[in-house]
Amino acid sequence: MPDQPDGAPAPSPYTVAVVGLGGTGLTLVRRLAGAGLTVVGVDDDPAALVRAQELSPSERPRTVTRFPAGVTAADLVIEAVPEPAALKRLVLAKVRQRIRPGTPVLTTALTTPLADLEEAAGPDLFALRFLRADDLGAVEIARAPGAGDAAAERVEQILTAAGITAHQVVDRPGSLAPGLLLGLLNRAAWMVHDGYATAEDIDTALRLGCGWREGPLAVLDAIGLDTARDLLSRLTETADGHPAPAPVLDELIARGALGRKTGHGFHRHDLGEGPRRPAEPTAAPGRRVVVVGSGTMATGIAESFVRGGFDTTLLARTEEKAQGAAERVEFALGRTDEEGGRGGFRATADRSVLGTVDIVVEAVVEDLEVKRRLFAELGAVCAPRTLLATSTSSLPVAACTEPAGRPADVLGLHFFNPAAVMRLVELVPAKGTSKHSLARARAVAERLGKQTVQCGDRAGFIVNALLFPYLNQALELLDAGETTTAALDATARTVGGQPIGPVRLLDTVGADVALEVQRRLQADPRCRAPETAPLLRQLVAAGHLGRKTPGKGTRTYLASRPTAPVPASV
Repeated sequence: MPDQPDGAPAPSPYTVAVVGLGGTGLTLVRRLAGAGLTVVGVDDDPAALVRAQELSPSERPRTVTRFPAGVTAADLVIEAVPEPAALKRLVLAKVRQRIRPGTPVLTTALTTPLADLEEAAGPDLFALRFLRADDLGAVEIARAPGAGDAAAERVEQILTAAGITAHQVVDRPGSLAPGLLLGLLNRAAWMVHDGYATAEDIDTALRLGCGWREGPLAVLDAIGLDTARDLLSRLTETADGHPAPAPVLDELIARGALGRKTGHGFHRHDLGEGPRRPAEPTAAPGRRVVVVGSGTMATGIAESFVRGGFDTTLLARTEEKAQGAAERVEFALGRTDEEGGRGGFRATADRSVLGTVDIVVEAVVEDLEVKRRLFAELGAVCAPRTLLATSTSSLPVAACTEPAGRPADVLGLHFFNPAAVMRLVELVPAKGTSKHSLARARAVAERLGKQTVQCGDRAGFIVNALLFPYLNQALELLDAGETTTAALDATARTVGGQPIGPVRLLDTVGADVALEVQRRLQADPRCRAPETAPLLRQLVAAGHLGRKTPGKGTRTYLASRPTAPVPASV
């Protein structure tokens, strides 16, 4: 046995053979060898064997060998060849002929059920399911019906030795977190294909609006666009609720832009950064602002403007509501000691203030008719060239603002809750919005310390149009009894890399809000939204809305409902 490289961990008593040394296989080799396991790299391509030998000393396999040699003495075999089931069956059948009885075999098949592979692979078969091999702190494990307990125990021991958390899941195409995430990534790619938003803006929106470490298109680049396109194509055929792969994936693949592995995909990785929006002319936004409304969003937006140095008036329907809103804003402002740079603030029910300001931000109830009546008033009483913005989160900007009769001056300025804290603002020009108004709105947001992303005028804009179909699909998994609320949240965080699980997120935003947004997305065919999950309707009908109804959320509603049996161990 060769000496260990300096600084490398001591060898593990386990030997793992990785069959297939492409991108996924090599990344698995690096993870396992780096954790101190004895790894054998197996492939029938001499170039792949050379690439494995060229890894750093602490991450390279102990030996490399031509397939199918090298699996005989392994304690565990991981098959990591590409996804087509026929290829996997061929490789697994050859592995079965060489391994010792009782040796567990892990397949990286994500869209192929274990039942389609078990005859070729033998009984002790498991699926190792993840989406990104480069971020492998946790995986989902599905167990074939014939897999023995001893084999399951060995899988658990070896994964633990490698520092990988295993979540036991039922066997379904796409698994849990990987399938959910792929659906969202594909919808993001469709936005680029439609020319609805740029890859940079979509990724920025999800990072700042949802707390992602990387945006969805950067994640697709990390997976590999060819790999992702193949997985999405298979999920379209085998799993409900998945639209066809966005054609932009084929367009990029045809140009050889496969993501990080080629240095260029949705972003340029060979330059170390994504594309930048061309510089746009700046425009003086004006400093006198009216925020119309008295609820949570209105007070948060007003607080943001005051902190940004604007002379801010909050306009409420009644003096009583104005006083209550003023107390909340002044309390929020008083929680910090910083006074320098703040603008003036007052709250009133006197609507004459609308005629003497530079900017009006509408933040009233999310009701189209209420917004239309307000914009008709704004069009009649506001001074020429007043910037008129709606903060709607899901209604079409054009439908809200059309009664103003000022197409050049109107647009959407969608803040996120809590508005004084969240850095993201979605900038949504309507069909007639002038470049000058758009530049003014961007200058306003920048003065508030916000980062803007721009998109077209359709339901949900960027964040909500991606987020709510994802939550809807999560409810479909729960309704089918294929997982539990706790298990789904855990896998979404650890395997999917999400900052918060879908169940907790749904309870945070409210099932009633989710249902309303989902309905609006469905009403716009450009959004390609899936059918509303029956469970979502049931939650709302039962009054289990989440945080706003303490003790009555998704978990409590499902607490007495049976779920599919999930093994207590691998």
